[in-house]
Amino acid sequence: MGKCTAAQAIAAAEYYVGYCEKASSAYSTSRDKSVFELNKGANNWTYAGHICGINGPGGPWCAMQVSLAVYEACGNDKALAKEVLWGVWPYAACNQLYDAAPAGSKGRRGAWTPEAGDIIIFTDDGVKRTHTAILYAVDSTYVYTIEGNSSNMCKKRSYPLTSTYIWGYVRPNYAASGDQPVQPVAPIEPYGKVVFADIGLHELSKGCAGPEVKTIQRVIFARGINHEAVDGEFGPVTKAGVQALQKQLGLAQDGVVGKDTWKAVLTGLE
Repeated sequence: MGKCTAAQAIAAAEYYVGYCEKASSAYSTSRDKSVFELNKGANNWTYAGHICGINGPGGPWCAMQVSLAVYEACGNDKALAKEVLWGVWPYAACNQLYDAAPAGSKGRRGAWTPEAGDIIIFTDDGVKRTHTAILYAVDSTYVYTIEGNSSNMCKKRSYPLTSTYIWGYVRPNYAASGDQPVQPVAPIEPYGKVVFADIGLHELSKGCAGPEVKTIQRVIFARGINHEAVDGEFGPVTKAGVQALQKQLGLAQDGVVGKDTWKAVLTGLE
């Protein structure tokens, strides 16, 4: 078996941060950074889909983005990529990899100690596996991901280790061990991009966590919208609450707390 390390897989995944899903097949067969923001859309046309042979509507490109990173880390060797992903290449459905991986290489949230290079699997309801990504770092509080199909982009995100959005983890069959990348001294904040730099507010969406999420959850409560808890975790209940809040405010109901939503919330306070 050739060499494919965690560090190589992370580096391959890192290249695609900022890549945007395409509205059609145009530009979906190129990995050049010049096309990353061209033909943006939500129809699952991606370079990962092109490489995996499952492109266009219905393609689960979060899993295929993991497949692409491992494939490139393996020197574009599909046979080796298949070995690294426990016989699953392309990884094309969020339940496949965990089911295929042998005991000792996987575990559920709370029963597994994640490491950089692991593949994380998410859930919306605690049962169905709905999303996946590669970990590029882990600290005592958060896991840090590079993931495709995050608001139709490849993004870096972070999640509390205790987040109920996390279903479990798989350690790929890397040929080398002990080569974990250095953990970031100042890890990224568990939010999206800054949308109000002067007052330090960020874009919030599913998977975010922290005090700003608690703030929007409190606003949801204050507006009379049902919500389970002010826990600082942006899960499916919070997304539904944000959509209801956006409807009240006359905004597009995308479930993402961006600049327009923050502005409407702040100017609408009584």
